[in-house]
Amino acid sequence: MVMMDVIVCASTNLFRIYIIHRFILIFLGDVKQDRKKEFLCASAFFCVNTLSYLLFHAAWLNILCNLLGIGSMVYLHTKSIKINLFITSGIYFINMACDSIAVLFVEYNHAQNVSLVYAIITVFLILICELFSEKVVNYRKNIDAVESLPLVLVPLSSIGMFLFLSNRREKPDRELVIISLGLMFINFIVFFLYRMLLKAFSQKYENELLAQIYSNQLDTMLESEARVKNLRHDIKHHLNGLKLLAANNDMHAIRNYLDDMENYIENPDEIVASGNIEIDSVLNFMLQMAKRELRSVDIKVQLPEALVHSFDINIILGNLLENAIEAARQTEEKYLGVTIMLKKEILRIEIENSFNGSLLFQKDEKYHAFSFGTTKENTKKHGMGLNSVRKIVQKYNGIMDVYSKDNRFYIKLMLYRLEK
Repeated sequence: MVMMDVIVCASTNLFRIYIIHRFILIFLGDVKQDRKKEFLCASAFFCVNTLSYLLFHAAWLNILCNLLGIGSMVYLHTKSIKINLFITSGIYFINMACDSIAVLFVEYNHAQNVSLVYAIITVFLILICELFSEKVVNYRKNIDAVESLPLVLVPLSSIGMFLFLSNRREKPDRELVIISLGLMFINFIVFFLYRMLLKAFSQKYENELLAQIYSNQLDTMLESEARVKNLRHDIKHHLNGLKLLAANNDMHAIRNYLDDMENYIENPDEIVASGNIEIDSVLNFMLQMAKRELRSVDIKVQLPEALVHSFDINIILGNLLENAIEAARQTEEKYLGVTIMLKKEILRIEIENSFNGSLLFQKDEKYHAFSFGTTKENTKKHGMGLNSVRKIVQKYNGIMDVYSKDNRFYIKLMLYRLEK
């Protein structure tokens, strides 16, 4: 009996810490962390909490261990004390609520079964709460995530199966313990694989998009090179023509001829040619789309070839331009203006577009985060895009200002120390 209690306590506590980790990712996102530190923190939390429960059975000590353990795990993701306190207290409140609800499932006429049933039911209820929280938070953030609510059937079915088996036994036995551990393992595998599949699909989409962007840039560069080669091949004929016009002192014809040569050598698909291949690729891809779908596109780009953090800058440009093009497409004016300049290690990005929607979220006091749109689909895209941009601006201690005026939407941001 003692051994069963130890096994069930350790197993449920381990599964509960995994669910707490999922809770933290819901609120703070799956940002890059030191996996070794995360593992050590979760392991310490598991050992201290399990031993304190088994050895002392003191409610106040159990509460203290849980709050410190959850707070330590949250601290690895954010150094903000206010956010840490809010998330830690919220997660622990959910744990306490599930503890209270689990009592309703326990039949006290089988007193020996209480500890086992109580622990198993509690951890499954916490998992169900995590799934609902994930759905609610994603909805509030306007993230178009894969539907997760049907997954609730997995822990619900596990609860039903476990209650059915436990009620058929007068006291807990080895078989019931093995079944309960098996149910928890199945739930863990299902949700672990679910997460892995989401990451795999997301990575596949990003790789396909990158391949499309760089393929487009390669075609653009090859086309530009082909035009230069053709002009170089025929340069003698062009020079003879210009000499003849010069001999006749026909300056107007010479200017027209030179304009024709300039128009020929310019590739209309190569909208931006700063020399930074990574950024040029994204800008050309997005701005080509803008020129196809919008009526007016104004572009001003001045960037050096030696520019670090191109990956983060491309995330900003990709998200902001996608949102702006989508919003402008739905207007009568169909206007987009883009200004990108780097001066004295300060990168300034300004994007202006026409829009006929309304602002959906109020401005954040520190990072000025907004989302806007006219349709549900548009809202999701803009909310997710601006959230990604806000995180990068925060990363570089930058400034982002978002506002609207006279059916125009403006996003202006500055990032610091980006030159090599």
